[in-house]
Amino acid sequence: MRLKQIAKYENFFIDYQGTLKDAIVKMNLNRNGSVVLIQEHAPVAILTQSDIINALGQKIDLTIKAYQYATKLLVYINEHSSFEFALKVLSEHNIRRIVLVDRHQHFSGVILQETLFDHMGEDIYKVGIQQEIDKQIAKRLEEEYLLMQQSKLATMGEMIGHIAHQWRQPLAQLGGVFMNLDSAYEFDELDRDYLKERIKEGNKLIKYMSHTIEDFRNFFVPDREKEQFELSQYIQSAMNIIEAALTYYHIEVEVITPNEPIYVTGYPSEFSQVILNLLDNAKDVLIEREISSPKITIESQSHGEGAIISIKDNAGGIDEKIIDKIFDIYFSTKLKKGGSGLGLYISKLIIERKGMGKLHVSNGEEGAIFSILLQSDNIKI
Repeated sequence: MRLKQIAKYENFFIDYQGTLKDAIVKMNLNRNGSVVLIQEHAPVAILTQSDIINALGQKIDLTIKAYQYATKLLVYINEHSSFEFALKVLSEHNIRRIVLVDRHQHFSGVILQETLFDHMGEDIYKVGIQQEIDKQIAKRLEEEYLLMQQSKLATMGEMIGHIAHQWRQPLAQLGGVFMNLDSAYEFDELDRDYLKERIKEGNKLIKYMSHTIEDFRNFFVPDREKEQFELSQYIQSAMNIIEAALTYYHIEVEVITPNEPIYVTGYPSEFSQVILNLLDNAKDVLIEREISSPKITIESQSHGEGAIISIKDNAGGIDEKIIDKIFDIYFSTKLKKGGSGLGLYISKLIIERKGMGKLHVSNGEEGAIFSILLQSDNIKI
């Protein structure tokens, strides 16, 4: 049997300029929960139920073009291809549906993974392909983990800059301690009490610098298992790394925390990485735009049965033309200045793919607002 014989594409397609309302109407007419967006007879993308739910959850105006929320990756094959070829495509691309095109490359139909399996009965290929799909999913998760570590390495230069900022003041103070000792000795004022006081001051500065290195070391240790941690502690952990750089650029930071601690279950090192990425991003924008009284506000609070962490700046906000793209991989407005385009993408990946919650961005009265909404099953107050 050829694929053309099982293609079910009635009510599956809408014009790519259609609205979300059009897409919902079409989707409700078929049992497979998706529609194909068509542009001049050629498939452009697949819009799934989850795309619709996400758009509605963000209270998106239904007049916005539906294809903006669609699955971007499409794999299409010829309508006369065999079952075996379709299964190979499904496994290699880790997807659940493929688009059929005719010999003119025009849309011909949609085939879903379960539809193929239904027509194959108890064929041994069904078991083998599912195992292959599971393996591909595991491989993809591992690749995402490696990408997270790549993101950390990509920020190494920035981290070294943060260390330089953190150490500049204590090193200057330590130099001052030695100068005081030298001066006291020169003028015969170096008694036991004075020496002990200067040694105590020097040890305090060295201890501070040692703690700085510990903060950086912990930041680069990946978390393989979920654990419970106190929210404000790991927000402060990120602050410890970037605080000196913010002070150097005269950026005011306001941290607002609830009276009672909020405990979450997740990946504390990765969570700190997200906070650091968002703070670093806000810092760069404030510096680039030369804001006269730059300020960042970090607020964490209980939210319904969950918790929300907001990071706000007063840099004027994000251009509405690109606000929907800033979480895309390798997208950056700072590529010419050395930006990797990984920071915000990885931040969203950590929060959402690792099951901690949701990360989204909006524009407030003074600037951008990045919000991390932690899911209720991860919260303990």
